[in-house]
Amino acid sequence: MVSHRSLWSVRPHLLRSIPKLAPPFDRQRRFLLLTGVGALMAAACSGPAQTTDASTDIEATTTRQIQHAYGATAVPANPARVVVLGLPTIEAAMALGVEPVAAPAIVLDNLLHLPETEGEVVDIGGPVEPNLETLAATNPDLILTSKVATNEDNYRLLSQIAPTVAFDIDDFTEWKTVTQLCGEALGKEAEAAQLAANYAAKLQEFKSALDKDPSDIEISVVVIFTDRIATLGGDSFPGIVLADAGLSRPAKQVSGANVQISMELLEDIDGDAMFLLKPQGQTELAADVRDSVERTKANPLWAQLETVQAETVYEVDAYWYGAGYLAANQILDDLMTYLPD
Repeated sequence: MVSHRSLWSVRPHLLRSIPKLAPPFDRQRRFLLLTGVGALMAAACSGPAQTTDASTDIEATTTRQIQHAYGATAVPANPARVVVLGLPTIEAAMALGVEPVAAPAIVLDNLLHLPETEGEVVDIGGPVEPNLETLAATNPDLILTSKVATNEDNYRLLSQIAPTVAFDIDDFTEWKTVTQLCGEALGKEAEAAQLAANYAAKLQEFKSALDKDPSDIEISVVVIFTDRIATLGGDSFPGIVLADAGLSRPAKQVSGANVQISMELLEDIDGDAMFLLKPQGQTELAADVRDSVERTKANPLWAQLETVQAETVYEVDAYWYGAGYLAANQILDDLMTYLPD
């Protein structure tokens, strides 16, 4: 089997030698073309393409044109075998009820808050440079990604395997936009709108449960690693949810995605309440992080924090690292559990 590294090293050759595919959803032929065999077969066996008004009408009813970062793509009206790349795209698809046939395990395995999949989800390697051979072997009829994960050259390669939509976003924090665009690509616009409406309703429920203005509550979000302490600021995923909830942040957490904090400046992580992200899983690294958390808590400076003295430090799970409505709603559940008096 050819590794994804060797496939990507010859991608200029693939781009020159792979002809444009027709018809657009002939998945078996698409795979042969990608591996180079189909190019020879097409040259030897294919006659000139014939286009009729009837075939054009059929294609118009079975596909939809989706605009995205690299142009427009005709996608199947009801895709059944979807491959997803990247954190917010995976969460958006699954929130919309679509179980991918393939995804990067390095991303999917860390999204512990997502629903269990009924079938096997094939691991296709990293989201930026997936294993093209493995991806093609899953016979997808749609690939969903974004320009954050996929540049234009790589998009062209993916498009030789299946219709590919690269969402026009600049950052993974644009998870609301990704969900909307994912709904359009999958023909699930109503479901995407419902996710947004449910989130808005839950935000209002949280605000109504408080006996004070949420802006009067200062929330700190902290991650302890083996070698450092960091805070997640206003430009992080939980930062966006906290802002939507109207909550305030400590001065060093108003902006930015994350900021490293030295032990000597530990007071910078203080607030009215602190949400401490706890390590997940049973790996050796997770065990090392747990040890680091306990060492930090044993430091005398930790005991001086107002949140520690007030017992308003709350340990929360990995969905605070999420990137979509499923994780955002679970963060709101935590806020409603711990903040109202």
